[in-house]
Amino acid sequence: MQEQLRLLNRITDELNRDLDPDNMLQRVLDLTVSYLGAAEGSILLFNERRQVTDRILMRRDLTEADQSQVVGRVLSEGFAGWVVAHNQADIIHDTHEDPRWITFPDQPYDHRSAIACPLRRRERVLGVLTLVHPDPNFFRSEHLSLLTAIAGQAAIALENAQLFEQTEAERAHLQAILNSTQDAVVATDPSDRLLLLNPAAKATFEIQGDDWVGHPLAEVIHNQALVDLWTPSPPMVGEIPLKDGRTLWASVTEVPNVGRVAVLRDISAFKALDNAKSELITTFTHDLGAPLAVVKGYVELVKLDGPINKQQEHDLEGITQAADQMKAIIEDLLELGRIETIEDLGTEPLSLNDVVETTVTSFRALAEVNQIELVFEVCEQSVMVEGNPPLLARAFDNLVENAIKYTPSGGRVVVAIQRQQDEAIVSVADNGPGISERDLPRVFEKFFRARQHQDYSGTGLGLAIVRSIVERHNGRVWAESRTNQGSTFSVALPLIRQIGELVHGGANKSPVV
Repeated sequence: MQEQLRLLNRITDELNRDLDPDNMLQRVLDLTVSYLGAAEGSILLFNERRQVTDRILMRRDLTEADQSQVVGRVLSEGFAGWVVAHNQADIIHDTHEDPRWITFPDQPYDHRSAIACPLRRRERVLGVLTLVHPDPNFFRSEHLSLLTAIAGQAAIALENAQLFEQTEAERAHLQAILNSTQDAVVATDPSDRLLLLNPAAKATFEIQGDDWVGHPLAEVIHNQALVDLWTPSPPMVGEIPLKDGRTLWASVTEVPNVGRVAVLRDISAFKALDNAKSELITTFTHDLGAPLAVVKGYVELVKLDGPINKQQEHDLEGITQAADQMKAIIEDLLELGRIETIEDLGTEPLSLNDVVETTVTSFRALAEVNQIELVFEVCEQSVMVEGNPPLLARAFDNLVENAIKYTPSGGRVVVAIQRQQDEAIVSVADNGPGISERDLPRVFEKFFRARQHQDYSGTGLGLAIVRSIVERHNGRVWAESRTNQGSTFSVALPLIRQIGELVHGGANKSPVV
């Protein structure tokens, strides 16, 4: 018994030495022939559909066509086929007397004993191992027990070898895709240590060699915009400016049990197009103001020229409303252009609690008229930021006004301020119709209106203005939403470090209704 255990341990060590399936097959056969004292043997391997995927036959002088014919007969009429069909090992003591043994014409040998065992793993037959000897009654029951144990170890080793080969093939396939894509790909583990940089990423961030593996992201890639996306909280998308003037759009995704993966796409051409579009919009909106004023003036003149009927009065009112809507769009476009091009924001240290509280107070009347509960959760700690008070007030006004506009009567809007590490986070949450997953990435685009909001009035520029103001303050803005459950728009601004205070202090909330 001890001898058999030592034998099995040695066979296991030998089998695990090489994970190449072809080498594994030959090793299995050589070891079993040697340890059982057989003359020679054969192995057939199957896939899940019982098709032969690999084979080592006793006769090596056969052509490929002859080998296929031999295997077909052995599996349909012979001893190996019987073992597979019955899923059990067995012994033929004398091949001349057992009908399960098939003899082929011109066969150069006459084997009188045979033993065969299925290679089983997880209730599936991976193959069959057959050994032969020229003497009758050579194989005994102890050989059968030992062969069954060896076959079990061989089946495990073969499965591991097949899994390894499959994994390596998939890895090589994925590596080829990553190496050929023009988009930069960056992957880190849960501790933000680098796992992968494809060639495009290494070229983009000017990284040489492969000694970066396992190093922290911030130590290898010296781009603060990208490093900032590796934060515990959203957003995990954003623009990444490069030293050469190009701009990338990065999207960071959490991968369970792996870490995070970012795909960075060059959007420089789109940025240039957007800038050209902005210049064009600024030019024609500036020139459109005067004609609109003339239209409204003529409407008033028509009313003064003489009596008009109710239908005419209704039509003139429609013209006035359309002109006012166009005027509002022009004013928003001009303001957006001014925000994007202004060189000096005129910032000063200010209390974010005070700025946001002023916004909430100014919208209480509108919320009450619409029967909406407006809640302000103020941060009890000091929240000081560097900013332009009117611009930040405009950004928060737009967010609160939108939340009230899209929240049904009887709903609730919560405006909250909290501190997270070195940032102040202002969030405006509502329980309105929400925004679909498809539309959510585009809500900050100019003129974009989510499908759920098509019936509401507005210029479609409010959130674009918010994003422009926040980005000019070196901040971040993002949206989270679920259809029919509401939306949350958040703004993150850098905190001012004050003497005697750490900017990453805790955030205690105090609700003010």
